[in-house]
Amino acid sequence: MNKPLIKFWLWSDKLINQLGGRTIAMLSAALVVAIFSIIFTDGWIVSVSKQVENIKLTRINVANLHQLKSNFFEAESAQRGYVITRKADYIAPFDESLKRARALVRLIEINILNQTQSKTRPADLQWLRAIAANIETKSAEMILTTRLVNQNKIKEAQEVINLDVGMKEMQKFVKHTDKLISDQNEKIDSMIEKRIATVNLARASVIVGSLILILLVVLVIKQLIAELKLKSELQNQAIAQNTIYENKLLHQTKLLRSMALDYQSDVERERQKLSRELHDELGSIFTATKMDLAWTIKKLGDIAPDLVSKLTKTTSYIDQGIQFQRHIVQELHPSMISTFGFWPALNALIKDAAERNNWALRLNLPEETVALNETISLIAYRIVQESLNNANKYAKATQIGVDMIVDNEHLKMEIEDNGVGMDMKAERTNSHGLAGMRHRVMAIGGHFETVSHVNKGFYTMALIPLNVEANDKGDKKLNLTA
Repeated sequence: MNKPLIKFWLWSDKLINQLGGRTIAMLSAALVVAIFSIIFTDGWIVSVSKQVENIKLTRINVANLHQLKSNFFEAESAQRGYVITRKADYIAPFDESLKRARALVRLIEINILNQTQSKTRPADLQWLRAIAANIETKSAEMILTTRLVNQNKIKEAQEVINLDVGMKEMQKFVKHTDKLISDQNEKIDSMIEKRIATVNLARASVIVGSLILILLVVLVIKQLIAELKLKSELQNQAIAQNTIYENKLLHQTKLLRSMALDYQSDVERERQKLSRELHDELGSIFTATKMDLAWTIKKLGDIAPDLVSKLTKTTSYIDQGIQFQRHIVQELHPSMISTFGFWPALNALIKDAAERNNWALRLNLPEETVALNETISLIAYRIVQESLNNANKYAKATQIGVDMIVDNEHLKMEIEDNGVGMDMKAERTNSHGLAGMRHRVMAIGGHFETVSHVNKGFYTMALIPLNVEANDKGDKKLNLTA
């Protein structure tokens, strides 16, 4: 392939890219072809219209020329009849025929001047002037003979009629008229042929333009089908890739939720272990210390009453430590869940808090037969526990409501109080409890929402999924009965 052809292909590809691709380029070409086809077709239609008008005017001229000959012959006949018979009835036809002949000459001249793009116009006008001169010469002769007859000079009138000059003028008139008629007929034939050629050219242009448009439309449709096919293939690839990514994302999400659930299970397991150790070890130490103090107080008796008083106070301190140890153990892992189950423990937690704080309570819990996953149960318990603690410490509430609903997929919790509320847009430094609740729920794919306004209470809503599965190490369930 030579270099100029290569340059042409590179230039055409560059032009196509600039036009927006092959489809846009072909549509642009189709538009250009349509515009040029319309312009050329309109030009040819206008040309055909002008040709038809010229043919019409020429045919009218031919008819007028024939009528002119007829009128001129009628005038001559009327003249001869008047000379022979001297009847006045021939005067009016004679004058009317001359009048019509002159009018026809003027009409023929107007039609010749109105013909557009006529190359024979000067020759036609020259012949018409010759015909007009013949008419005027002959009419002068006719008027002269008529005047002689009126003067009763019949012999002189006959002599004028019989002169060769009148005969020659009549022959010239006929010759010039026939010549002009012949030229006009030839002109009509030429214009008809030209009109036929123009019509054929316009028809060919329309056909060729239509074929080009059809070809371009077919190419555009073919290109669009190819692009749609390619787009469909790319879309199918994208859908397949998206499906793969969605499956991976779903797998990763499930894995993260399982890890979050395992993490919270591990946290609760460590809390349970720590609470058990505090309960067993620290409880044993407190109990042994209290027993030793009681024995010492009994032995000292009345010997050292001041020491006995001091030891008694120390015993009360140990009792406070035992109470605090029980509180810590209860906070780390509520023993009521292990003893009575989740729903009774939650019911007791809410009612005890309402009783201690003198709250008007609205409580709606599912039936105790509804079973929940151990970790889910502890997450729900911690949320209620934290919400009640916040209401106790900050809300100054007089009413509280707890509503919980369980379906096949979710546990929905709503906790509401009528306390002082808070500005959710303000920066908060003591929001660790809310953050902890939010993280617990969202880590396993749930939804957590809080709504509050100043002096309009606080509303907490948690939507916890129930279908979160633990990973391999998640099969180590919490020992809630330990």
